[in-house]
Amino acid sequence: MEPKTRSDKINELFGWLLHWTIKDERIENYRSDAFALAQGDVWVLIDPLPVTEKLQAGLNKIDAIIITHGNHQRSAWRYRRELEAPVYAPAGATGLDEEPDHWYKEGDDLPVGLSAVQAAGFQNACYLTFTHSDGTDVLFCGDLICDDADGTYRFPIEPGYFDPKGGREDAQRLLQLDLEVMCAAHAIPSLKGCRAALKGAIDRLDLKQAT
Repeated sequence: MEPKTRSDKINELFGWLLHWTIKDERIENYRSDAFALAQGDVWVLIDPLPVTEKLQAGLNKIDAIIITHGNHQRSAWRYRRELEAPVYAPAGATGLDEEPDHWYKEGDDLPVGLSAVQAAGFQNACYLTFTHSDGTDVLFCGDLICDDADGTYRFPIEPGYFDPKGGREDAQRLLQLDLEVMCAAHAIPSLKGCRAALKGAIDRLDLKQAT
């Protein structure tokens, strides 16, 4: 189901990476975040959220829409109709309102050179990695990293939704990729602190399990 709240601001993290966020009424006004990414003249939306009509007019050059999890279909189907862009969804994702144009899994070719990393902490979900032509390495980590009330990053805490053991394995695997920028579906983006966010979430989980 698409959120009713529309963002009235799009932030430019880089000239080729845009971000916007809303207080999502579907999840008790917790934040949800979306991104637009470019390599050259090709633009993709990742886990897209609604924006005002004025802002959406600036998103008319979109070549693809990619969701990282079945729970993140958000505005994907409306944007598909209005922007005439195909939707990519992780293989096996369930609960989708419509059929995606493409199913993808780890190892498949994705638009703008994105690479998928199969998630162990979630069922039928993927993380996305990207290297821009300027050498910047980016992680789109879906629900793996979330904002906490104390201003730090953490793993999800919803019972039954997230497998902590698998999520820890995911974070350890992603750390091996030496990524710089972190873009999460429910957290403030970090332009330099991807590794710190992943390590911090692991440390918090280990501390919790030790007590």
